[in-house]
Amino acid sequence: MEMVGGEMPSFTEDRPRAGGALFGHLAAHLPAGAEVLVAGPHDDALIDALAGRATVTCLLRSQPEAIELEARGVRVLCGTLPKVTEAERYDVVVALDGLGRLCSVEGPQLDWAESLQALKRLLRPGGTLLLAVENELGVHKLVDPSSTTSAQDDSAWRPLGEFDTKPGNPGRLAARLSAEGLAIDWLGAAWPSPEAPTLIATPNALHDGPADALAAVTASATARAYAGRPVLSDPRRLAAAAVRGGLGPELAAAWIVAAHRAPRPAAVLSLPPVLLTAPVASRDAGEGPAAADGAVIGLAPGRDGAWTRRVLHEVPGHDLSALDGPLPRGRLLEELLLAACLRDDLPIVRRLLTGWASALPDATADNVVVHRDTYTVLDPSVPPQADVIRRFAETLLGGGYAHPWPAATDVRTLTTILHGAAGLPDDVPPGEDPPPPDARREHEEQIRALRRQLADAASRAQWYERELDRRDSELRKARMQIAAFSGSVGFRVAKLGYGVARKARNRLRKGLS
Repeated sequence: MEMVGGEMPSFTEDRPRAGGALFGHLAAHLPAGAEVLVAGPHDDALIDALAGRATVTCLLRSQPEAIELEARGVRVLCGTLPKVTEAERYDVVVALDGLGRLCSVEGPQLDWAESLQALKRLLRPGGTLLLAVENELGVHKLVDPSSTTSAQDDSAWRPLGEFDTKPGNPGRLAARLSAEGLAIDWLGAAWPSPEAPTLIATPNALHDGPADALAAVTASATARAYAGRPVLSDPRRLAAAAVRGGLGPELAAAWIVAAHRAPRPAAVLSLPPVLLTAPVASRDAGEGPAAADGAVIGLAPGRDGAWTRRVLHEVPGHDLSALDGPLPRGRLLEELLLAACLRDDLPIVRRLLTGWASALPDATADNVVVHRDTYTVLDPSVPPQADVIRRFAETLLGGGYAHPWPAATDVRTLTTILHGAAGLPDDVPPGEDPPPPDARREHEEQIRALRRQLADAASRAQWYERELDRRDSELRKARMQIAAFSGSVGFRVAKLGYGVARKARNRLRKGLS
């Protein structure tokens, strides 16, 4: 281990390191036998994948992590980027963790632009830079309830965030790299997290490709990453709306760029417009990045203009051959159903539910795309699911969405109604109601719905109280009249005369008979 200055003897990184199947796939396309500098903390699996095909040197500021990595047989420069001299030159520089963890409190503090210039000086002529740039206005930031401008962990002593000099969109990133003499070979927008994306798509693909299908893929990738995590709003809806609205690159979590220093190298990265991981290789909620040997799928337009899928890297023990072929066209069934429910469009709801139940009764609504009257599974590798109608009912209630049956406030009742609309039997299999939603927007929507119900109940209670007061007033008046008449002398004389007259009438009737 070589000390270059600025190292921190007792510090360890407390944020996730860059890694995952897609980053591993990018590393596999780097030139074999090259000298590679891995700048910043990266996942062990990613470093091992690079070390298997190139000579790797890692630059780390944490001394304990540097010692641990050196023990695994990797050459390590322990220190910070400003302390690395130009005597160190490399064919490839990998900075998929970004440029934010390359300086320390023990040395100069470089901003993003200065860090880029320092990395460029470490590249040999014709060298390749593989860089990730986090988007401070990405969906992952917009839905994160803990996004602040103050330091929240030990490594964030310089929390500039959106006030840093890093570019704010892919166009400015490309211009900044060009200004530094770096020519771009490939640039992609990454979802749903900067440290371990499961979807990377070029801006051209997001703008000119099949918007509905790519929006569905983006929503699916985002759903897996945020399952069970507290958020401000449902990131699936925001990510899908961004892609459909042409703002996918601007709201992505990060941008991944491969650029080279002149002259142009003999081999440059050749990648499809869209890369994504299969669910079998996705990470579970709360765990670290997926292994670098996960399944990787590529999407690209065919000769006829239709987009196709192809498995680029398989997972042992998983048959993903069903993913090879045309990318299905259409919009997510779940989005169409939610939109119809919000409009109270019962004919459309019945048509969608009936078509779904007859065509794909074992596929969930978030894994079915609809094109005209054709229902197609988006990801055939997902196993069949039980009672998919109930799962959609949980989405309606758990998400706080308005629907045409406001009296159905529990999952079982709403599932029964949806079964009837889909032409299925009314019997609903037993199941537990879903927990409260984790998205604060959905919390607020549920609170608003409860307030409306309470206001309606309060209005009804006030009407009944007014009616009871009116009836009580009439009853008291009647009782007072009865008491007044029953206690007067005239009333008693009239009552006595009436009795005498009645007896005389009865005797007269007997005499005549």
